[in-house]
Amino acid sequence: MKRAGKTDILKRYPTFDDWVAVQERDPEFKAELNRPRLRVAIVRAIKQARELAGMTQAELASALDLKQSAIGRLESLRDQRLPSVDLLLRISAATRKRLVVKQAGMRIELVAKSA
Repeated sequence: MKRAGKTDILKRYPTFDDWVAVQERDPEFKAELNRPRLRVAIVRAIKQARELAGMTQAELASALDLKQSAIGRLESLRDQRLPSVDLLLRISAATRKRLVVKQAGMRIELVAKSA
């Protein structure tokens, strides 16, 4: 009986990329896979809007009635939660900028309406 060599064993199993390609057909898996990418895209949009408005984290926090550390945590990705649409609209209003998130075939644009 011939013993299977390493290359024979490796041929039986798909690569990680193959496994991900199969799993991406599952909508829940795909959503979880894209979640960190979406988070990064949202944070970039927030930081860009704040900087284009010429605001510091402390100034944005004050305008939103938050602590500066909350904005710092948001922009540094330490908080793994996705910000609410309400918070994103409040940031858009405070910075007077559009928040545009482009990620994986998706484009989200938030614009706060004037009261």
